[in-house]
Amino acid sequence: MTLTLLTTPFVTSVGAATSYKDKQQQNEQKQSKQKEALDENKQQLSKAQEKVYAIDQQINGLTLQVVENEQKIDQNERQLTKLKQKITALQKKIKKQEKMLGDRLAVRQAKSDKDPLLEAVFGAEDIGDMISRFNAFNTIAESDASLLKDYETSKQELAEAKQELEDTRTALIHDRKVLKKKQHELNAEKDKRTALLKRLKKQKRSIESNILSLKEAAAQLKAQEAAAKAAALAAKKQAAAQSAQPASISKASTKVISNATGKFIKPANGSISQGMGAASGNNGYAYHNGTDFAGPVNSAIVASAAGTVIQASSGGPYGNHVYIAHNIGGKTYTTVYAHMNALTVKQGQQVKQGQQIGKLGSTGNSTGPHLHFEIHEGGYQYNANGRTNELNPESFF
Repeated sequence: MTLTLLTTPFVTSVGAATSYKDKQQQNEQKQSKQKEALDENKQQLSKAQEKVYAIDQQINGLTLQVVENEQKIDQNERQLTKLKQKITALQKKIKKQEKMLGDRLAVRQAKSDKDPLLEAVFGAEDIGDMISRFNAFNTIAESDASLLKDYETSKQELAEAKQELEDTRTALIHDRKVLKKKQHELNAEKDKRTALLKRLKKQKRSIESNILSLKEAAAQLKAQEAAAKAAALAAKKQAAAQSAQPASISKASTKVISNATGKFIKPANGSISQGMGAASGNNGYAYHNGTDFAGPVNSAIVASAAGTVIQASSGGPYGNHVYIAHNIGGKTYTTVYAHMNALTVKQGQQVKQGQQIGKLGSTGNSTGPHLHFEIHEGGYQYNANGRTNELNPESFF
């Protein structure tokens, strides 16, 4: 969206007055349309903010699930360690049981040619000895049976422990897959939110630029009209004074005045950090309509040419800023000085070329201390996406 102010030379004729009035009416119409556009943008921003909130809620839910999965994985890993320890203990126990069973089997094989029951009955010295031998035989048999039963139980426990270990491993692998999927979803949601916030930021800056233009357009137009009248009156007085002087003096004076007002000077002593031209769009604009001078905070900023301060205020993307209207060679120019730390002039003030108007800073939409400087042929115009009536400041230095 382009906002146009004054684009014609300063004159004081009836036609000029009509031109100012027409431009004011056009400005009012543009303001009305821009307000409608701003209302629509605000609604879109409101909906987008709601979407951001919804995404944040989803991210919070996914984050909780990730934490729960991590806790479950930790629990399974601890269980896995315990199962491995249990399996190791069971394997040692079974090994001992197998040795004991092997020893018992060897004894039985050695005595397999004898009937232990008959030996217990007929080999006894008396009835008491026979009963003792018979009971001992039963005890040995029961001991072997118990040992065998313990062995079978240990083998069953080992099989169950191994199965539980396998199940735990399977669950662990599954949980890790779930966690990876949840993390992927979380990252995707974060990327969506980042992209959305980036668009919102760009949209916000564009709206701020429109608001700045809307608020300043009428005031600048009136100020430029007043500056035009003052400049025309001064030119009339100068012409009258020159006509009253000898021709040789008049020519010399005219030549000096032409040289003094026929060009712009650098408004700051710092180095140029960004020139005029296409921009990335990351800061809310696709076209940089001026020249940036980097420098130390509070270093002097001066008027690039003599003129009238038509605005000296703060707020908006430009932060602390000054607009100066110039009448050079019968043509109107407007210079803009933005992001200043402090202002040393006020609206309506007449300034000379090289006179300090402020101090360098980093206010408004600024990423570091610098002066953003613009030269417009005519009144101030702005378009975030392309060139309007800007002149390249570097062509004058």
